[in-house]
Amino acid sequence: MPVPYAFLFDMDGTLLDSRRAVVGAVAAALGRAYAHCGLPPAAPDLALIEDCMGLPGREYFARAFPPETVPDPRRGEFAAAYARFTSQEEIAAIRAGGTALYDGVESALAGLRNRGHELLLFSNADAPYFRGIVAAHGLDRFFARSLCIGEAEARGLATDKTGMVRVLAADPSRTVVVGDRASDLEAGRAAGARTVGCLYGFGSPEELRAADWRVDGPLDWLSLPLDGRNGPA
Repeated sequence: MPVPYAFLFDMDGTLLDSRRAVVGAVAAALGRAYAHCGLPPAAPDLALIEDCMGLPGREYFARAFPPETVPDPRRGEFAAAYARFTSQEEIAAIRAGGTALYDGVESALAGLRNRGHELLLFSNADAPYFRGIVAAHGLDRFFARSLCIGEAEARGLATDKTGMVRVLAADPSRTVVVGDRASDLEAGRAAGARTVGCLYGFGSPEELRAADWRVDGPLDWLSLPLDGRNGPA
């Protein structure tokens, strides 16, 4: 009988498509941040906002606006306001039904769990957004443990995704990290786990080349050749 693994999943771009909710929320928050800081408003760069999705929060809010629109000395203040307003706008978007699980996610998660694998969840999101998504989609029914970077930092557990892998996974050598961005793969490899790159998410195929396996959809998780087998995971 195959030995069970732990599957550690990224959230946005891996389990659900949050682009409509997040991009709209960030764009609205950006306008509020300019007003709050008394700066002339600039049109949001929607492509830039989307391209930054999946980055750690501090990096995201330092990059997801045209840099020439905010003077250097005020960028810390601006990024903090931007993050705060984004959290408020995202929660409203979640409550309005602005996010959706990808087709096949629930069936694939149930299938992995029924085969004895442990399911874990992590994210670069802040706590209000992360827990809002978990509640909106009932993800607690699948995952034994879950953690976001906002919670990990507040509790002194970890400061990045590699640290979260080590906190969540009892045995990284028997863990598969599943994500859609290079940062997910890098965190898994650094902790000693194997990795799955999700080609349907936010990342490009190029940034997922280093994955042990690449998949076109969630149901492909069920057929990963773990332990060198060609059968189902």
